[in-house]
Amino acid sequence: MNRIQTACFCLIASAFVLSAILIVRIDEKAAPNTAQADQVIALPAFTMMTARTRGSQGDGEESLFILDNNTGVLVVYAPDIGKKQIVPIRGIKMSDVFGK
Repeated sequence: MNRIQTACFCLIASAFVLSAILIVRIDEKAAPNTAQADQVIALPAFTMMTARTRGSQGDGEESLFILDNNTGVLVVYAPDIGKKQIVPIRGIKMSDVFGK
């Protein structure tokens, strides 16, 4: 086997490896109901997510968003550091926001 044949075999092998990686990445993007972040929990009954929000002093804080998938109600919780608990800030019916 000469250098040209070796180079051709290496190129073919790398093409197979790159094709496999591409197929795996496309499959990850096409999978339904998969979370792309670590801070999301999605179950059939509810979805929970944390996100940075504006605090009362203008600084950012992490808030917890819980969406009840059965009733379509979104409740936002914010941390109360002094009391060492999270308190509900607001509940929103998604049908009021987006209509039916």
